Amino acid sequence: MIFKWVDYCEKYDEELDTWTGDADIQRFAIDDSIKEEHEYYMKISDDYDGHDYKLNETYFCKVVLDGDIIAAVLFIIRKDYSPFCNMITINPIIVNPKYRNKGYGTKIIGELINNISEIIGYDSNIFAADSYTENKASIRTFEKNGFALAGIHAGGDFTYWIYPTSELENYRKYCADSMGNDFVVLSTL
Repeated sequence: MIFKWVDYCEKYDEELDTWTGDADIQRFAIDDSIKEEHEYYMKISDDYDGHDYKLNETYFCKVVLDGDIIAAVLFIIRKDYSPFCNMITINPIIVNPKYRNKGYGTKIIGELINNISEIIGYDSNIFAADSYTENKASIRTFEKNGFALAGIHAGGDFTYWIYPTSELENYRKYCADSMGNDFVVLSTL
């Protein structure tokens, strides 16, 4: 692997806190700090989506290192329930502002897809991702890694992506069943 993948811990907070003032991170990824986002996931119980998020079982917060520099942080959820057992959801990927528009997001997502069992300890071949419609960098990253656009939120502000494309129709059905009228099938933006 090109990158070193480690579990998020507080030793990274000082550097990560410098990212949170970035307008794109505030607009597309998190409102406050990465630590607060991580704590949010840790507090989610079975009231959300009917399933618990358990650290390093069904929820992962990974810091991606390029040498000693943090290249990105990913929030990863492993869906361990039907109809997509072991589907991995990426939401969000936050790339170091200094590393943007240099291909890091694309390389990181590609490495995640190709090395998922080494990175989180669970195997999967189905990946889903969500992105704000205006987040062109994330959309390019998903497209370059072979994700297909499954649809858009009815409000038009949020997109849903799936990899591999062979799962497109199954994922569209899953989204329509779980979101109802809030999900609109869309093939292009």
